[in-house]
Amino acid sequence: MLEVEVKAHVTDFKEIKDKLSIIGAREVKKEYQEDIYFNAPHRDFTQTDEALRIRKTTSKDGIKKILTYKGAKLDELSKTREEIEVNIENMENTKLILEKLGFKPVKPVQKDRIFYIIDEYIITLDTVYGLGNFVEIEKDLKEGEDYQDSRNEIFSLYQKLDITEGFERKSYLELLESSPHSV
Repeated sequence: MLEVEVKAHVTDFKEIKDKLSIIGAREVKKEYQEDIYFNAPHRDFTQTDEALRIRKTTSKDGIKKILTYKGAKLDELSKTREEIEVNIENMENTKLILEKLGFKPVKPVQKDRIFYIIDEYIITLDTVYGLGNFVEIEKDLKEGEDYQDSRNEIFSLYQKLDITEGFERKSYLELLESSPHSV
């Protein structure tokens, strides 16, 4: 599956929440997410722009654990990339298997996330521990859809939210690793 994603660093969510309501986006859920990222023994994911993570999400619906591979980004404006996910039952054993195969865990990423939906787009308001607030807009592409059209529609949504700066292509992990203030 191809995921088109653009994120922007923001200072406050209050005005954004008001504008989300005005444009017809509806809040659908809240989650706490904890990610453990891994680097590969046979290539450096910081060089290949790939990612491998285990994510544990906690919400009122319970706990979910997912193993995700993300391919290299396809363009310079967004975080459009291949994404493959699989649900897992036992997070600790999955982590142990990866470590036995030589994968090394790197800095964890923790965030509180509020999900909104508008049309085929998911908008999240993320409070990332050690980094601050971000708005992410993403869409999973269907077969035959052009990612550039979806990327342009995402930027149009940002304009409707009056977000015109603060765009960031780096992952939260990359931002945490490069931040002198991260914990």
